[in-house]
Amino acid sequence: MNPGRVALPRGFESDLRHTWNRVSQPDDRSETRLRVSSEAVHQRRRRAAGAGALALAAFVVWGIASLGGGSSSSAPADAFASRIQAIGGIGSGSLLAKVTKVDEAAIDSVLVTTPYIVKGGGEKKAVALTFDDGPSEYTPRVLAILRNQGVSGTFFSLGGLISTFGPNSVSARDAGNVIADHTWSHPQLPTLSIGEQQSEINRTSAAITALGLDAPRLFRPPYGAYDQATLAAAKKKKMLLVLWDVDSLDWSRPGVDAIVNNVLSQVQSGSIILMHDGGGPREQTLAALPRIIEGLRTRGYSMVTVPRLLAEDPPRAGETPPPVGAGA
Repeated sequence: MNPGRVALPRGFESDLRHTWNRVSQPDDRSETRLRVSSEAVHQRRRRAAGAGALALAAFVVWGIASLGGGSSSSAPADAFASRIQAIGGIGSGSLLAKVTKVDEAAIDSVLVTTPYIVKGGGEKKAVALTFDDGPSEYTPRVLAILRNQGVSGTFFSLGGLISTFGPNSVSARDAGNVIADHTWSHPQLPTLSIGEQQSEINRTSAAITALGLDAPRLFRPPYGAYDQATLAAAKKKKMLLVLWDVDSLDWSRPGVDAIVNNVLSQVQSGSIILMHDGGGPREQTLAALPRIIEGLRTRGYSMVTVPRLLAEDPPRAGETPPPVGAGA
């Protein structure tokens, strides 16, 4: 090693170069993107500028430290580098960890007043896009659309698919999305005993945490069907049942135009929108999703995760509407 160069943590330089390349080079898939609103463009530019500034600042510090020579200078440089890595990573000091704490506090607050939700409070023009029955081979394509549009979603995952498609769930979390529980095998829960229901929920939760993800705090019963045993099983895991008030009906593959219209004709402030990233062919969903996002933006809606919706626009105590729709 060159004695005149400060030793930085292993992998630090390559991580910074990766970050710099990611924000400075154009995306070679840009030709597949649909036109997005100016709001989305500005959001992406701000994020790119922030990431570029962070990478540039780190490179400057690295260069200054390298000129300083001597091992006596390495400790401050190492400490600074460690902080940079921690903020952008998944550890206790990362931004992701801080967001997770806020999300969990919002869920805990709602659980005080109701064991399930259908929508937010309706006080803000925010909605939540949710995706069921993954992870699957379609999940990365859904994630690419959300990333390109600057939107996050909530993914209700089937435990039985995680052994095959688990890396897609990790990618979803790393991109700022929320991973939630949708049972192991997608049964009609009211037909099962409480022990069987607990197994469906617990096995999936364990499979998610085995990926290195946080234990899910949100649960969606397949078909929106649940009973008192379901509520008891979810309560034991400190999970909030999340239903929906807007069903895209994409699970029935009615055509792209119909999926788009099903969402935009029903949406209102606080809506939780049901879509799917698995459970069958999802080409129609993939074609409809960019149009849905653009239509929601045109109507003035922001799109957030379910926990963020709960934090910004929680359902009012005693006003949670009854569950609607059959879903899938």
